[in-house]
Amino acid sequence: MRFGTNRIEYQPLGVVGVISPWNYPVNLSLMPVVTAIAAGNRVMLKPSKFVPATNAVLASMLSELFPPEQVTIVSGDGAAFSSLPFDHLVFTGSTEVGRAVMKAASENLVPVTLELGGKSPTIVAKGHVTDRTVSDIVFGKLLSGGQTCIAPDYALVHESEIDTFIDSYDHLVKTAYPDGPNSRDYTSIINDKQYAILTDLIEDARNHRARIIEVGHRPGEAAHRPHTLAPTVVLGVTDDMRIAHEEIFGPILPIFPYRDIDDAIDYVNARPRPLALYYFGNNDTDRRKVLDRTTSGNVTVNGTIMHVGQDDLPFGGVGASGMGQYHGIEGFRTLSHPKGIYVQGRFNAARLLYAPYSKRTDALLNFFLR
Repeated sequence: MRFGTNRIEYQPLGVVGVISPWNYPVNLSLMPVVTAIAAGNRVMLKPSKFVPATNAVLASMLSELFPPEQVTIVSGDGAAFSSLPFDHLVFTGSTEVGRAVMKAASENLVPVTLELGGKSPTIVAKGHVTDRTVSDIVFGKLLSGGQTCIAPDYALVHESEIDTFIDSYDHLVKTAYPDGPNSRDYTSIINDKQYAILTDLIEDARNHRARIIEVGHRPGEAAHRPHTLAPTVVLGVTDDMRIAHEEIFGPILPIFPYRDIDDAIDYVNARPRPLALYYFGNNDTDRRKVLDRTTSGNVTVNGTIMHVGQDDLPFGGVGASGMGQYHGIEGFRTLSHPKGIYVQGRFNAARLLYAPYSKRTDALLNFFLR
């Protein structure tokens, strides 16, 4: 084969379906749409029914830029949409719904990219409970009221620094939201259904004797604002509580104590693989342990959330937090078909082994196999 040449030509897959969620309805709609178009595909977008005003703006904008046969927005039933014979389907949402989407797509052998969620851990190294660290956790946890798929779901803090962490968290929540739950920068929960899910998680934890601490200024005022939940810390969480297993998707932060870094790593590894993992600490040995011995979609070290904004990093989950990656060149490759092409050279040595076989064939075989 020495005289031949190889190359890969990337081709569009065809029609890409995109199902986007309500929590970041512009970014999580347009990012996969733009990626699909960049790879030469046509796109059908089905955004969440919970954001009709945003959907109207997107529909108007996209109709000005693209003809409907290239990019179109549709509404209706998500299950029916997932059952269409797309050439690829991109879904962003919960793990539970992701299973149903994948099952429906499998009927047509449609490949899927699933961007799901999960319980993304934050490991704070011993001695690293500082205002800078906790401020980053406040930002990541309370951004959009905690309704972020890569929000820190829970924190692992050294057992000797739990009280220090809570005091700092309370102080920095007050700094970030000086008017408490009524601050114009503090986000309410999307609707009554999601609000009820969060309050049920808190009540279940309380009924199992967890310690519930509302933090920040005047947390009680949250009750006077529609489906608003005050920033909340939960201590004493055990495995028989729903909050230990279900993705929170709100401004509630369970805090778990650990004794050493191996203890923290074991806790993370005993649970489904998360979409994101955050580590705060300057000890290179412990950091290396966390990176080597845990598996997550992505990691931010000494910060939260910001890995999603890096245009030269792939973004995606692993295990229960999803499959497939996009953003940057990984997105182009995901939504393209890499067609391998071999061009035979003028001299083809394989012809020496074509039938009919002769003594010359035996001689060649003996030469190569001796």
